[in-house]
Amino acid sequence: MNLKTPREHWQDYCNVAPDIRERHGLSAALGYVVGEKLMMFAQTAETDDRFRAELPTFCKKIRQLFSKTEIEEYFETAERHSLVEPDLFKGATAEEAEELREIAADAKRDRERRSWVKAMLTQSGS
Repeated sequence: MNLKTPREHWQDYCNVAPDIRERHGLSAALGYVVGEKLMMFAQTAETDDRFRAELPTFCKKIRQLFSKTEIEEYFETAERHSLVEPDLFKGATAEEAEELREIAADAKRDRERRSWVKAMLTQSGS
């Protein structure tokens, strides 16, 4: 079995982005390449050096596909949609509260990851 390299993965993702953009719009293309594929790639990179080594090049390619403004607006929207409601735990049983704490912790990790991925994508001079 011949597994793809991390570079082959991100190249495949980026190769389909223009078609997604043409057929389904900017939001769908950014959601696919950045919100889904890059975020998954970044999560894997946290524990896999092969993926970590490819992150800068993957980000550079995304910057070629989308403007800085498009990328920043995508992240602003994603952040607004990821906020946890303050009264989330109101009326929850102990079991539900524990599950909600886990969900909130996952959401916090996702926001932190999204923050450093955004910084990589929007940096100047790369």
